[in-house]
Amino acid sequence: MADRKVIAGLQMTIDGVAEWPAYRDEGDDDDPEGTDFWRAMYASYWDSVDTLLLGRPTYLKWSSFWPGVRKKPDAGRFPRQFSEFADRVEKVVFSRTLESASWEKSRIVRGDISEEIGRLQSLPGGNLLLGGGPRLAQEFLRRGLLDELRLTVYPSFAGRGKPLFDVEARPDNPDDMIPLGAPLRHDFRLMEARPLKSGGGAVFLHYTAVRD
Repeated sequence: MADRKVIAGLQMTIDGVAEWPAYRDEGDDDDPEGTDFWRAMYASYWDSVDTLLLGRPTYLKWSSFWPGVRKKPDAGRFPRQFSEFADRVEKVVFSRTLESASWEKSRIVRGDISEEIGRLQSLPGGNLLLGGGPRLAQEFLRRGLLDELRLTVYPSFAGRGKPLFDVEARPDNPDDMIPLGAPLRHDFRLMEARPLKSGGGAVFLHYTAVRD
């Protein structure tokens, strides 16, 4: 296993849509700042990370939002800390169409994803955090590049939007069970599962990849 792990921090709804739903304030959330979420998804390990892995759409959204959050006095403690974290780490953007990356410590990679991850993991450094979006996460899963999956599942059916895990256009499996080694199958071991105090009943799941 590589010393520099690739960790994906992702959110989805019950129906598998890669979204972060907003919730009405129903007066029963005992973690209004989302402390439980931030610690589980990012803060518990972000000191070990020195590289963010992003696709073009996520990079454009994050680069226009996160740099300014740390300067906002009304922002929560963890969003401010994430803003500082995102500014200090290297940002690697996988894109063939993005013309420039102006966010400090950003660079564009147009070549093969597996080759770039292999190159990064051969160098000394910290872990790599895959921040999104869903298309990039699906590509990492298909290539077997994820070492850990930290997933928050929200108790909502979005009904539309990009699925976090895409459905291949292939017939149903004729057997009752998907065998080990089946095409597209990637196995993970459950490390932690617990409900979060915020998010209207969201559940945090932490998996680590099972390697042969």
